Amino acid sequence: MKTRIASEVLGDDPLKFSTAIDGAIARRFSFYQEGIKKYQNAEFVNKRKAMPTVWTKGSASLLSYRKEADDYPLFVIPSLVNRYYILDLLKENSFLRWLANEGWGPYVMDWGHPGPAESNFGLEDYIVQYLLPALKEVEKGSGKKPIVIGYCMGGTLATALSVLAQPLVKSLVLIASPWDFHEKEDQRAIQQGRWLQSLLPWINTVGHFSGEGLQSLFASLDPTLSLRKFLNFRQLDVDTEQAKVFISLEDWLNDGVSLTQKVACECLQEWYGENLTEKGHWVVSGEKITLNKVRVPTLSVVSDNDRIVPKVSSLALSAGIDRSTLVETPLGHIGIMVSRNAQSKVWNPIMDWMEQFRS
Repeated sequence: MKTRIASEVLGDDPLKFSTAIDGAIARRFSFYQEGIKKYQNAEFVNKRKAMPTVWTKGSASLLSYRKEADDYPLFVIPSLVNRYYILDLLKENSFLRWLANEGWGPYVMDWGHPGPAESNFGLEDYIVQYLLPALKEVEKGSGKKPIVIGYCMGGTLATALSVLAQPLVKSLVLIASPWDFHEKEDQRAIQQGRWLQSLLPWINTVGHFSGEGLQSLFASLDPTLSLRKFLNFRQLDVDTEQAKVFISLEDWLNDGVSLTQKVACECLQEWYGENLTEKGHWVVSGEKITLNKVRVPTLSVVSDNDRIVPKVSSLALSAGIDRSTLVETPLGHIGIMVSRNAQSKVWNPIMDWMEQFRS
């Protein structure tokens, strides 16, 4: 039986079959290279307008997207890992500009790239020295307690901020934010945490976790993604909206941000390795950051198809916060912000929930 099946698959000449496979792989790789070269040669220029800075400290800046003085203030916190403008990718595909057009007053933290001022920064430093004064600046400038919105790692930081500065926060929105890094004691997640800790000696030697290293880490979560996306881009007309989004997104991905040595070690060891957040042992400014201390109304947006922040990890926030509302979406981690369905499946539900806090 095995001989007959092998004969049907391979034909009379196994060498010919092997040669055909090699040829197909070579053609596919050639198309992949064409897709990369097409992206590199694309002349599309993103005309996204820079927004005014209303506060700055070290490498961090607070940018205002607010249009009118009475627009209700939002304090938006992105991840430390990537640049903030995934929230403002294109002027016609921008979460922040859409919120402003809907009558909200977004302020966003632009972390910039870590410089001399942040060389010894850990997570606590970013929260206490940057997020807390920026939050106060938003409250001062608007005269109202802002709604705090955190995306990805920014949501984890926003959770700590809401505990430390609860009187200044109206409500909290957490979008695809990690909390339970062991995913209810899933062995795969625990083993991943152990593997990530093996990077610590290298980080301590280099003195930081480079943006290129971080992107390689994310790429390992889906090893064939690069192949698939550039094969697809190869077939696109560069003048289409889809191609413009692709180019802008790739530019964003290539604008990597390094993590300071201390932040990288805290994330890899205390979060992914020891799961201190879910265990209730994460301490910031002498305060244990536990979810029962989050007393403001909270909306958790959780993705069903997130390779970067698994669903179980972010569901822990909704489960642990008393005054919590849950929105689940099929969109992926980045799709939540830039896909063609982001507005209908994520942005609108967020705005609908926030409406109750406008006054």
